[in-house]
Amino acid sequence: MAERPGSGLNRLWRSLTLRAALVLVLFVALPFILYLTFRQADFDRQRLLLESIRVKGLTVSRALEERLQDVDTIPMFRLGDELDRFRTEGIALRLLFRPRDAAPDSGFLYVASAPAVAPDDLDWERQQLAETGVLDRLAASCAGDVPLALRMDRANGLTRLITSITPVRSKRGCWALVISNDLTDRAEQRLGLPYWQAPEVQLAAAVYFGFAAIVLLIAFDLWRSLLRFAATARAVAERRIEGRFVQRNRLPELETVAAAFDRMEDSLRATAGELRYAAEESAHAFKTPLGTIRQALVPLRSRLPQGDERSRQALQAIDAALDRLDDLVRAARHLDDAVADRLDPPREAVDLDALVEDVVEAYAGDAAARNLVLEAEIASTASAPLGGRLIADALGQVIENALSFSPPQGRVRVRLGREFDRPVITVADEGPGVPAEWLPQIFERHASFRDHGSRPQAAERGQNFGLGLWVARRNMEAVGGTISCANRPGGFIVTLALPRQG
Repeated sequence: MAERPGSGLNRLWRSLTLRAALVLVLFVALPFILYLTFRQADFDRQRLLLESIRVKGLTVSRALEERLQDVDTIPMFRLGDELDRFRTEGIALRLLFRPRDAAPDSGFLYVASAPAVAPDDLDWERQQLAETGVLDRLAASCAGDVPLALRMDRANGLTRLITSITPVRSKRGCWALVISNDLTDRAEQRLGLPYWQAPEVQLAAAVYFGFAAIVLLIAFDLWRSLLRFAATARAVAERRIEGRFVQRNRLPELETVAAAFDRMEDSLRATAGELRYAAEESAHAFKTPLGTIRQALVPLRSRLPQGDERSRQALQAIDAALDRLDDLVRAARHLDDAVADRLDPPREAVDLDALVEDVVEAYAGDAAARNLVLEAEIASTASAPLGGRLIADALGQVIENALSFSPPQGRVRVRLGREFDRPVITVADEGPGVPAEWLPQIFERHASFRDHGSRPQAAERGQNFGLGLWVARRNMEAVGGTISCANRPGGFIVTLALPRQG
């Protein structure tokens, strides 16, 4: 049946792997999208808040600027009181000074502050400003306001944000007014910090990664449970372990599926048993009247008048028809057994070494009668977990096919070896081979290659029904193996590859 247009896309869309991949992409991309969006919003909010703080500091700076023009006339011990007059809540003022005749590499000194702070704190703030390069730039020009957003986190938990530095040149040197804000509000404490350091972001990240870990654990457990269920299904089907699917299943959600598998397995085995029983009954039912007919022909043949050639030919035709019926009954029985074994393969362990030798020995008489040489070579010991009768039958069908095509005094070699850690049985003959264009059809049912016409025909005459290689393929598939064929120099070769030993 032709595949409907778009069915391939539908199949792809219905793939759980594809859907899981899409969910994973969204799962990974969503936090990045949300983070970038909220980070921009936080950046805009911080920018507005910082601007508000700067405006407040700029107002104080402008009020002090005129007073700083006459700072040379104010005694040093009164500079702190002068700064304190302009201080407002949350704003700290620091006055730095660098003498005009100071060395080029000398820095600024703190001379006053409002509110008053310990000298160690002042030195620490001055060091922070020097490390950022702000004071070096002021020392070079002592001109131009310097807007800042320099965050300083103290060991005592106090956070300070320096918002501006206003330089004033005088006769004595360069004065610099540093305006900073103590960040006490929760929103203000976030100023100058990367967004990922925000407590709510870290909490969201912890929740997300915890959720992701739970989802991954669930997905991994589900994936592992499905693999375990599949392995259990194979092991139960191959009778490598005993028990029912329901007993082996560990995932409650798969109990219904396990029960359905048990019912299906019971149905397949029951069907296989009924096929075997029906095949045996049918063969017995046919063989009884066929035997009766053969016995009835004995007195007729003994009383046949001499010279009655027509009656003799009639009896020969009846014998040929009876032989044909016997072959048909055996073939039908064989087909029914093959179908039953495919539904419920025999579970006995197989010693392939002994199996190959036994099958070759069983066909040695047939080979000798045809004036052929049949030999076995055990290049590697091997075993199979199940399907001894199926493997032996498949090998026998291939050997029979090789013998039937081999020329007089020809040689058929059966070899047991190993390829890529798989047991492999090869049957090589010295027959005519098969045309390359017919090779894909050689394992089809009723295909015959004995009449080399324009194309292979279904078998209709003699004892050849064109079922041997088809049965061999079905048997190999039933035990999880494969069968293939190829022409070789001087003959033909068929390869039976069994499953890799676990």
